[in-house]
Amino acid sequence: MNALWRLSRRTEARRFVSAFSSRFSSTLLSFLVLLTASHVLSTQEYGLYVFLFSIGSALGLIAVLGQQILVVKRYERQEGPSHRLNQALVGVNARWLALGCGLLVVAAAVFFIFADTFPEPYRHLWVALAFAAVFAVSEYLQNYFRIHGRINLSLVPREIVWRGASILCIAAAGLIGFRADGEVVMGIVTVLLGATTLYQAVAFTRGEGWGWLARHDDVPRETHGIWRKESLYFIANGILNSSSAYLETILIGAVLGLDKAGFYFVALRIAMLLTLPVAAIDTVGIPMIAARFQKSDNAGAQILIGQLSFASFCISILGAFALVMIAPFVLSIFNADFAQHADVLTVLCVLSVSQAFFGPGSWLLMIGGGERFFLIARTVIFVFYLGLLYGLAQIGGLMGIAIAGLFMTLASNLAAWHWIKRKYAIDNMATAFFRPFIFTGLKKPEPVQPQPDGDHADTAAKTAVH
Repeated sequence: MNALWRLSRRTEARRFVSAFSSRFSSTLLSFLVLLTASHVLSTQEYGLYVFLFSIGSALGLIAVLGQQILVVKRYERQEGPSHRLNQALVGVNARWLALGCGLLVVAAAVFFIFADTFPEPYRHLWVALAFAAVFAVSEYLQNYFRIHGRINLSLVPREIVWRGASILCIAAAGLIGFRADGEVVMGIVTVLLGATTLYQAVAFTRGEGWGWLARHDDVPRETHGIWRKESLYFIANGILNSSSAYLETILIGAVLGLDKAGFYFVALRIAMLLTLPVAAIDTVGIPMIAARFQKSDNAGAQILIGQLSFASFCISILGAFALVMIAPFVLSIFNADFAQHADVLTVLCVLSVSQAFFGPGSWLLMIGGGERFFLIARTVIFVFYLGLLYGLAQIGGLMGIAIAGLFMTLASNLAAWHWIKRKYAIDNMATAFFRPFIFTGLKKPEPVQPQPDGDHADTAAKTAVH
């Protein structure tokens, strides 16, 4: 496409190639981690590992307490690390992060000490809590380095080194006959993630120094109030995001059995391959869309959004057709028993394709000032989703849970589409690619006035994109 071709001649293209290659390699390595663990562990122990990993990942995303988003949105990149506002912001980030991780560490210690008093599989939760604390720090550092354009330092330690080392260590543990169970494997990946995160933390300290420890009073109290308010919104969104991403696997492990949790986690990860084009195209397109928003160029934004959504949808649906045909074979690579649930993978593929159909919908809300609307809408949808999840799980088991997830995805994307259409008269569906003439006569939107908290769409557009 013309927009993407123009981008290929820009400096940002190198960052895109680096980000895409890291993301693609990360996806491949994550499958190899799952595959290695599935052959080292029994079906039940593999389910335990997946159960613990899902809980740890979900809690880690919550425990970062929205600071990974706040630093992306508010860090003044043109000023550098020594700027007093940036130093104060990093100090605020550190205090919130210390609170979240501290609670997890205390909880991990309690569960470890009293592990024998808990039934299976909850007696192993201490390692999931420890993993969550490390994961929260890793999540923050990954986003911190992104805003500085240090893509390799942002992505390579966790996405490449950690996963690659996990494959080698898990395989080695199996080869030497080390006691292979879900808790041990989870412990291995936790220690390795800690090592890569420590490397990032050292690089962070070299860049930022320690001045942020004493810069709390360098910005007005009103600014701290704004950051606190935004953090609370981001925390709420983080809870919804992590719940949407991992609730189904955790619920399956707790109610239907660890073996079924192991299958569902694998199937979901396979289906999410179809969203790789979305992530890659968004990486290229979101800054371009933000630039058009800053110029109030709705017509230009509409054309670009239509192109990006259509491209991601086409690539995703072609991949879905191929994946559905070989679904039983792909699942049997992990476990022969998984192949009998190939129909569930088909539904999860539809979920991923539907996500691609709506393109960068949720991103448009974030850079356009719709965070509050999206939080309220997703909260309402999530309440209905919980009831639907319970009902369909009772009726259809794994298939019912997958269908509930599909409805959740469609409802969230439709809510985002509605807000974008109402606010900017822009259609982010893939079908908008065929209707650009509808939007050529749109009036330019009125300039967005600053909100009471001092935030506005232009600021979000400039700072939320990475």
